[in-house]
Amino acid sequence: MSRRKLVVSFPPLTEEQRGTIGRLADEHGFTAVFCDDSKEAEQELGDAEILFSFNSGLVKSGENLKWVCTPSAGVDHFLDKIRGTDIILTSSSGAYGVTIAEHIVMMTLEIMRRRPDYIRLKEERKWEQHLSVDSLYGSRITFAGTGDIGNEAAVRIKGFNPASMTGVNRRGSNPDNIYDRIVSLKEIDEVLPETDVLILSLPATDETIGLFDEARLNRLPEGSYIVNVGRGNVLDEKALERMLREGRLGGAALDVFEKEPLDRDSTLWDCPRLILTTHVAGNWTLPHTVEKIVSLFTADFENYCTGKPMKQLVDLEAGYNLK
Repeated sequence: MSRRKLVVSFPPLTEEQRGTIGRLADEHGFTAVFCDDSKEAEQELGDAEILFSFNSGLVKSGENLKWVCTPSAGVDHFLDKIRGTDIILTSSSGAYGVTIAEHIVMMTLEIMRRRPDYIRLKEERKWEQHLSVDSLYGSRITFAGTGDIGNEAAVRIKGFNPASMTGVNRRGSNPDNIYDRIVSLKEIDEVLPETDVLILSLPATDETIGLFDEARLNRLPEGSYIVNVGRGNVLDEKALERMLREGRLGGAALDVFEKEPLDRDSTLWDCPRLILTTHVAGNWTLPHTVEKIVSLFTADFENYCTGKPMKQLVDLEAGYNLK
């Protein structure tokens, strides 16, 4: 009897993690094939049943695939390739909360405490002690997106004693009563005028793409701040840049963009009041993140092999994990 095949194309895995996956696969009658090169993975996928990879382009090579697991939390780049097939899609939602939450706190404090200006003053060798700053203490914080990322950020920011924390989601849930209140996406227009710091960790769905257009951004109070670590296409970049250059907003921090990588000639690179990072908030450079990804995958591998419900299952219509 031939063994079933699992193709793993996720280079950040350590040798120990590969060993863990390999042994588990063997216990359930699978052969785990590890491919660090996409071309090698393509060649192995013809008779594979499971693919564990962030490369959505590999799906087309797997004629016999039954399950695809992505190490990413976002799945928008997989949806068009999976919809209309019998393939199960799972994500690694829940693995990135710690690293992205810390990134959110870092970026928020940097824009409120004028870190970019102090970097400039250092380069100019100027001694300046009177730049006005803002504080998370006493601020009204709105979290658009209350999944793993938003919740982990909220837990940390709560320690700064903000005046209020409002969560925005589809379900109306308030896990562990982290937030002072929860509102729906449909109520976002009512919340924005009462927001000093807007933190976006939304997935790209039909409901969220273009959600924060110029009209909504203008509902924010003058001098407010925006941090986006979700998806770049939920936010009107041109309107945001214009408001930053005019001084309408206090500052912004972007880790994601409408087009990635950002063009070298983009005016965002030198936009004032803007901190820019290159989609690294949820990268695989933190060992804890990779370890969590592996634990989520191996747990669902056990579920898959024993016929139990899979915890990381993506709703292909909604476009994200509904857990």
